[in-house]
Formats: sequence, C-alpha cells, structure tokens
Amino acid sequence: MASVLIVDDAAFMRMMIKDILSKNGFEIAGEAANGAEAVEKYKELSLI
Repeated sequence: MASVLIVDDAAFMRMMIKDILSKNGFEIAGEAANGAEAVEKYKELSLI
C-alpha cells in the first residue's frame, strides 16, 4: 500500500489522520506540522 506523509498544524488532527490511515493499511512515512517542515521531511525521506 501507499506510504503517506501527514501534514497538519494541529497535533490532534495528525494523530487522528494517522490512526485512520494506519487502520486502513497505509504506511505512515512521517509527520509534519507545517509546509516548511513537510518539505524538509519529504527530502529526508527521499520520496522524490
């Protein structure tokens, strides 16, 4: 299944999304709290 990078400024929403996606078979590659952090995390995870 797909690998997902979760991005949301609210930690609670990231947790909820992570839980939903995990239960449906998605691999959670990482989490970020804002766009800048998401871009850096994306580069770190070598998803390019």
